[in-house]
Amino acid sequence: MKAHRITLADDDPNALFLLHRMVEQLYPGSSISMFSNAEDALAHIRDTGTDILITNHGMGRMNGTELIRILRAQKVEIPIVMVSGDPRVYNEAMDAGANAFIEKSLDMTSIRNCIQQLLGE
Repeated sequence: MKAHRITLADDDPNALFLLHRMVEQLYPGSSISMFSNAEDALAHIRDTGTDILITNHGMGRMNGTELIRILRAQKVEIPIVMVSGDPRVYNEAMDAGANAFIEKSLDMTSIRNCIQQLLGE
């Protein structure tokens, strides 16, 4: 598989760890950047870019939906996946410009399949 620049944003350290491990196994040799808040993820994407963003919804002062809105307003056209344990934020995420929404669970198959599809692999 091709190496990618992947950005992960989630304030839950356990979810972030599991997501990192899954992405690392799926795309060995890729650059994976992890952030526990949306502000740091936004700064990273602005400074260095990324091929895909996988973000949680609720992360404190700035949530994942706000992060998506800012990126889309700045014409950042990367694939963005919103992951949330609350299915009620689906419409909010999609209206903000997310390419996909996945309900957070321990089953990482949906996330893996979504990432592969968005990265064209």
